[in-house]
Amino acid sequence: MNSWHLNVSKFAFIQICLIGIFGVQLLLGLFIEADDSYIHFLQYELAVIYLWSIVSASKESGFLNLYVMFLFTLGIFIFARIFLDLFGLFEWEWADKWNDFYLPLNIQCKVLSLLILSLLFTHLGALLGKSYLKERTIRFPYSERIEKWSILLFLLAVPGTFVKYIIQLKVILSQGYLAVYDGTLSHITYPIWTTGAISIMEFSYCLFLSSKPSKKKFLIISTIFFMLRMVDVLKGGRSRMFLPVIFLMWYYYSFYAKNVRVNWRKMFLIAAVGIVASQVLLEFRRGDVAADYSSDLFLLFFSQQGVSLLVFAYLIYYDGIFVNTGIPYILYPLSLFQTFEGQTFEFVQTTSSLGHKLTYFLSSSAYLNGAGIGSSYLGEFYDLGLVLFVLFSFLAGFLMRYFERLVRHYRIFMFLSFIIVPNFIYMPRSSFFPALQQIVMLLLFYVIVLRVSKNVRLPHFVFLLKK
Repeated sequence: MNSWHLNVSKFAFIQICLIGIFGVQLLLGLFIEADDSYIHFLQYELAVIYLWSIVSASKESGFLNLYVMFLFTLGIFIFARIFLDLFGLFEWEWADKWNDFYLPLNIQCKVLSLLILSLLFTHLGALLGKSYLKERTIRFPYSERIEKWSILLFLLAVPGTFVKYIIQLKVILSQGYLAVYDGTLSHITYPIWTTGAISIMEFSYCLFLSSKPSKKKFLIISTIFFMLRMVDVLKGGRSRMFLPVIFLMWYYYSFYAKNVRVNWRKMFLIAAVGIVASQVLLEFRRGDVAADYSSDLFLLFFSQQGVSLLVFAYLIYYDGIFVNTGIPYILYPLSLFQTFEGQTFEFVQTTSSLGHKLTYFLSSSAYLNGAGIGSSYLGEFYDLGLVLFVLFSFLAGFLMRYFERLVRHYRIFMFLSFIIVPNFIYMPRSSFFPALQQIVMLLLFYVIVLRVSKNVRLPHFVFLLKK
């Protein structure tokens, strides 16, 4: 009995019981015809399990860790419409993305059941990986050499990055937001001296994080970095603003904050400001800067962001019509050779991206004009079949916990954290795996800089704040 308590927390034990109860419910559901009352029951059941997941995870491991942040984005991107429907604010079964219809009751039942099943196993994986969050300190040593080189490369890349962002912004303002996706940006001619500036800026910032900087240095360099990213945000992509901010919160909370208690008033204020900023940015990219921000703003935000639910729902509804005849969608980010130069007929025929394939299937004209429905890790899991859908759901929760350990023990994982952490958090609207091309380029940069820095010593006047 003692060994059981050593290995399985009380929350994990409760979670296993909940999975067992839901398993029995699924078996009984085989003999029950889905109706409106049962659909509402599943909605409330999902809401209760979701709240249980947030509360139990926060009780065990704090509020601003990677897994709890993922739960919040899961609620925004996947569950938002379902929960709004409980208050009569939105019809979640309305498939309003191009093909305007209502999901049949049997599809609604399957969607909700699979969402509950996935959440139960994802949370079990996270609870069983709780022990990896016990260590808050970074185990690898501070590196002045890495810090000096990263700051030097970062500052050298700032001017070129700023110029490239301004050039891109001018193009977007003249041709519209969809120019981000229709291939227009890939054909821009930049000044030769800006070549590689954005990549060097981002890669050197990742290297800076891996040096184990002091709190003071982290705040100064991060402020410069995120000010540059705010220029990029004006192109219209809201994730470009929120993912770096969320990463900053995760990093600061994980490695610098002494008081791990959450100030709920501040958190709600930050969330409210973020929602308003998101909607302002949306209207800015539409060219409607004089939009009326009424009391419906929050409803609009959650209903619009919750559209990612349709990626999963469409896969279930069109099962048998929209068939994957190539490699699993989940492997798309691991391609080393495919490059994106715009949403074209040629690209959609060769890609294994769920988001591109599904958008083209739903509306080829919208796709070719640069529009998209996005992707979702849930859709990628569903493409693998029921058994792997459950297995990967469990693995997702466990890996988020395990990464919290790796990033504290190994400098290389801290270096990659700027890519991996936002990828986990953005999975509900994106892919399960991060882009392997970006990982390889980062690792190549890491190896080259470390090799050079061992043989070339920087002069003392190079920018270096007191520790």
